[in-house]
Amino acid sequence: MENREECERTIVLRLRPERPIRWEPGQFLMLGISGVDEKPMAFSGGDDREFELTIEIVGPFTERCADLEPGDVVWVRGPYGKPFEVRGSRAVVVAGGTGVAPLVPLVERLRRARVHVTSVLGGPHADRLPRKDDLEKLSDELYVTTEDGSEGRKGFPTDVLEELVEKECPDVVYACGPEGMLVRVAEIAREHDVPCQVSVVRYVKCGEGICGSCALGKGLLVCRDGPVFWTEELEGTEFGGVRRDVTGKPE
Repeated sequence: MENREECERTIVLRLRPERPIRWEPGQFLMLGISGVDEKPMAFSGGDDREFELTIEIVGPFTERCADLEPGDVVWVRGPYGKPFEVRGSRAVVVAGGTGVAPLVPLVERLRRARVHVTSVLGGPHADRLPRKDDLEKLSDELYVTTEDGSEGRKGFPTDVLEELVEKECPDVVYACGPEGMLVRVAEIAREHDVPCQVSVVRYVKCGEGICGSCALGKGLLVCRDGPVFWTEELEGTEFGGVRRDVTGKPE
């Protein structure tokens, strides 16, 4: 196990499981710490034998993750969910904060498929731009936005996306981040008739489609039917509207 500080309140865990785990960009696993809890985490790099998780420190479980040291034991189960699909020859990838996690391996996969990739990474300020260096190395072009203007362009990733879909004429848009951002990404893609896949972040408790905590309506579950969806699949669902509590009941 390796544990490094990536940026303010964000770490990257590198884990070596006892047995290889075959995963695809966009899928996730359940990470458990004995006596604490288990949480869903997106694969964010590496391979079947050694992979990375990009984790934002937001509560007791992730604070414990930040304290993990080489030799500590965690347990994992998975992989779960549907991955991203590689399509076309030009792509725009939009990341909001730690929503970048599943997008780093996606960009790597796209480049191996000889897809031209323009990435957009946004955060509140210059010290909250996780995996920026990785995206810069992997992408053909990288645009950075910060809400306070401390690095890159002042504003939001969707501000840049609006310009890129006209300039780049991409075959597909991929995105992960806060749900409000994803709603706007979907709107922009629809307005320009560009196919769009988004990785939806919702409360996931079991990861196996049993508990219903990640229900989106219309029979869709994030853990089973996602977390990656084509945006047309989300039309008429709770996406961008209703949120659910830990029991799966609408808040």
